[in-house]
Amino acid sequence: MKFNKDNVQFIALLLLIGYSLFLQECRQGTKNEQPIYRVDTLVKMDTVLPPPVIVKLPQQQIPAPTIIYIDSTKNVVESNRIDTNFHQAAALYQDSISDENLTLYYSSIVNGELLKNSLDYRLKIPKQITKTVEITKPVPLPVSSLLLTGSVGTSINSFNSVRLGLQFVSAKGWALGYDYDLLQNIHSVNLGVKLVQFPPKGAKKKKRRNFVRNFF
Repeated sequence: MKFNKDNVQFIALLLLIGYSLFLQECRQGTKNEQPIYRVDTLVKMDTVLPPPVIVKLPQQQIPAPTIIYIDSTKNVVESNRIDTNFHQAAALYQDSISDENLTLYYSSIVNGELLKNSLDYRLKIPKQITKTVEITKPVPLPVSSLLLTGSVGTSINSFNSVRLGLQFVSAKGWALGYDYDLLQNIHSVNLGVKLVQFPPKGAKKKKRRNFVRNFF
């Protein structure tokens, strides 16, 4: 078998490529495989309540209690029905606090311990509110019109004039008319001008009404 120069170079090239691949595989096998970490951003949201607003009121002296009598159910007994053999004496504390919106009332019955406690309030609202409402009422505007007119004239002896005609009344306050006398065969033209204008009935533009609401 004869090898020429080209065959030798081709075989040498193949051996060189194979050796290079072998070295590459050996080099990759010796490397320590380590996990690849990917950096992510985690956003955590939470609701933070604002700090409470603490209002400190000036210290007040405790009011003196009222001596009352209660029955076995811890209800207050009326003064005309008190029987010290069956009813027990207790101290009644009552007070109130007020601002621009409401008034708070409290009542406590004490006899060595708190027997009964009640809390009530009253809003500061007016008992009656009056509100004035203006109601706009439209006023009819004058308009032009065309009228059919008729008239009869008479003397002591007989009727001597019967007229028919048309009359145009302008919204600006003037009028123009035409009449024809059937008996006298007379044509006439009339012209009129407005002298006085009377307001229409109920022509007030604004009318006020009061609405009253009661609060009990």
